[in-house]
Amino acid sequence: MDIMVQWVRVYWTKDSRGGPGAVRRGLLPAAFPLAEAEPPFVHEVRMLEWNGFSPSTSVFSGLPPRSQVEMTESDGCLRVLPARNAPEWARNGLDPAWRPAPVAMRPRQTLRWQINHRRTTERGWYYRLDTLNVSYGNRTAEVFLHPPTHRVDELSRL
Repeated sequence: MDIMVQWVRVYWTKDSRGGPGAVRRGLLPAAFPLAEAEPPFVHEVRMLEWNGFSPSTSVFSGLPPRSQVEMTESDGCLRVLPARNAPEWARNGLDPAWRPAPVAMRPRQTLRWQINHRRTTERGWYYRLDTLNVSYGNRTAEVFLHPPTHRVDELSRL
């Protein structure tokens, strides 16, 4: 079965955290038209504050590494769970023990899973919003532009 993954990642600093910056970030898309590639593949879209949130894209053949997303296909079903031990997610204030269970997808279904992070570097804090879009067997370019079949919201107040 065809599996297409789109990661939409938004990065920002405290300069865009509140007020007009937050409004601008809130208007950024959570999905884009899907790249043209042979499944399985990962279409990554990054939007960085320091580049004016202009989208840049990359396409990688295969599925995401298990260190990022666990995907198991069996009996006509795809189970999806972003990695529980990813270090940046451990810093977002969520208790990993209370994370949602894997999402079971049937053919022609889609998933949108959102989670945000806060990281510190030698330059100070930065923030990231990850949107994981997964399509199981639905291969149109617009697949992620429609409401998903499954939605998981792990957004925390940062």
